[in-house]
Amino acid sequence: MTESRSTGAATARVKRGDLAVETSALVRATVTVVDGPDLGLAFPLGKRTITVGKGRDCDVVLTDSAVSKKHVELTLVGNSVRVRDLGSTNGTWIGKTKVIESLVPAGSVVIAGRSRLHLRAEDTSEMLSPSESDHFGELWGMSVSMRQVFAVLERTAGKDVSIFVDGETGTGKELVARAIHSRGGRSRGPFIVLDCSAVAPELVESQLFGHRRGAFTGAMQDRPGVFESARGGTLFLDELDSLPKDLQPKLLRVIETRTVTRLGEFEPRPIDVRLVAASGRSPEEAVSRSELRRDLYFRLAVVRITLPSLRDRLEDLPLLTKKLLEAIGHNSVIPAEGPALDRLRQHPWLGNVRELRNVLERGLLLAPPGATALEQLPLRLSPIMGDEPRTQRGPGSLPPVEFGLPYKEAKEAAVSAFEREYLKAALARNGANLSKTARDVGLTRHHLRKLLRQHRLIANRSK
Repeated sequence: MTESRSTGAATARVKRGDLAVETSALVRATVTVVDGPDLGLAFPLGKRTITVGKGRDCDVVLTDSAVSKKHVELTLVGNSVRVRDLGSTNGTWIGKTKVIESLVPAGSVVIAGRSRLHLRAEDTSEMLSPSESDHFGELWGMSVSMRQVFAVLERTAGKDVSIFVDGETGTGKELVARAIHSRGGRSRGPFIVLDCSAVAPELVESQLFGHRRGAFTGAMQDRPGVFESARGGTLFLDELDSLPKDLQPKLLRVIETRTVTRLGEFEPRPIDVRLVAASGRSPEEAVSRSELRRDLYFRLAVVRITLPSLRDRLEDLPLLTKKLLEAIGHNSVIPAEGPALDRLRQHPWLGNVRELRNVLERGLLLAPPGATALEQLPLRLSPIMGDEPRTQRGPGSLPPVEFGLPYKEAKEAAVSAFEREYLKAALARNGANLSKTARDVGLTRHHLRKLLRQHRLIANRSK
């Protein structure tokens, strides 16, 4: 049995069978084609040696004509990968270095023909046992998914490495960055946040790198950018995929050289920061849409943390509700079961923990004097979240708006609700056939599958 991926005129294949069985419990790395004819093809790398080439007897068959029949051999060795060239015509390269046989760290890019293969360690959460703690910083949860996140944070917060955090809006990405800062060796330094989506495009470069007086109209005095302001501390770049494409190479150069040059100056200044970056959607999607450079993402994602949505960890609702009410300044006894919690569990929580906090704050404001129990709070949930009977909306109608959220979160929730309903209807109309649905809605099958996984309309694994 093989798994195929269409690449236009040809088809790339990853052989399954023994490969899948052997690596199912051992897989610690993934190899992804990040450039070349088979862009997007990914396969696991476990204990068994994997051969890559265009020959049909290879474990991974590429369609790249510049790749030899048997081109390169990959073997996982601890946290590194042994790369061995198999006498290929065009050679195997790591950067500008031709490789015969070499042990390279995870995160390296192997060049074979016109193809670039990124060696990525699997999410650390899959390698570590869940933490025994129910919190890390201001993040709380008893679910396995959150305790796996805590395990990664416990292991990496004290190490001065770059971390990439992704997850839906309201899941707590900034809380992750703050927790990393407070538990790391830079806790006495500043914690600086730059929301790349909230700065006017013409001002982003100045915000990042700083400027000299007179560098542009309105630059009345010298001003440091966030890299200089965060010296000795942590810089959190939120919504990184919103950063203008022309600035991303400049940001990558700053990260790699550890220097920054203000606008209007020529002399670079040294920087000393720890970087945490975040995106509200999967970085793979942002890369596939050319909104985030692959090399920038790979450089920042030394460790990647994906935060689960609240609807995927409903067992955390009692603990979260208790801790959020305490943070608001209201101590309540929160039962493990009850009508109020049942009602909260039925809510899809498109705004996640941030929305839960808003619901609880609103409930406290509207509660009768002396109310202490959760059952006494008027927990008003938005119709978009399923609090009222659902009705079939006609073509062109829009989902209701959640006015209790800030503009940005309300917009994202409305768009997400539209996407989910639209895709559900399209799937039903086409009998759950992905190819037919993709043609019907005008998307590639690959893009459609990503959206369906994102909205949990299909299982989040290879099909």
